[in-house]
Amino acid sequence: MKIKYFIPVVLCILCLSSCGTTSYLESESDAVKTESISSVSEEQKESAQIFVQIEGAVEKPGVYQMSDGDRVFALVEKAGGFRKDAYTADINQAEVLSDGQKLIVLTSKEQKAQQSAGSDGGSAQASDGRIDINKAGAEELTTISGIGPARAEAIIAYREQNGRFSKPDDITKVSGIGESTYSRIKDRIKV
Repeated sequence: MKIKYFIPVVLCILCLSSCGTTSYLESESDAVKTESISSVSEEQKESAQIFVQIEGAVEKPGVYQMSDGDRVFALVEKAGGFRKDAYTADINQAEVLSDGQKLIVLTSKEQKAQQSAGSDGGSAQASDGRIDINKAGAEELTTISGIGPARAEAIIAYREQNGRFSKPDDITKVSGIGESTYSRIKDRIKV
């Protein structure tokens, strides 16, 4: 009779001890994984912060800290949204924000005044004759001496892949535009 009770007791002890060990090991490794994932994502969040400025016809203009990869619509939301008199037709709300970018939201009245004055009325060319390389289409870019159709397309492709140029000399990052080309066109371009 003693053997009858002894075998089931030993089997129960073995089962319980192996279940407990497996469970403990699994939960400990899960905790380690979770901790390392959360520490990596915190580090990534720290390094992926950018600062952008929004002015004009928004509820709360100012400089905002955003995450790298955020889009214009998220910045507008953070700034309290557009005012009722905002002219939004020229704003690409799906555009990816870049560090140091400044976005100016005109009122409808300001946009009409600007359009009637002829300065930047739908064109990337400013009143001083310089062309905004962040807004210009291929046709406008080819009006710059030294920029042909292929380079104009390369500028637009670079802009679409990498976002806005933050300063005029960033154009040298475009394939086919080196320092010598930049020195010839630097007085004809702006951002």
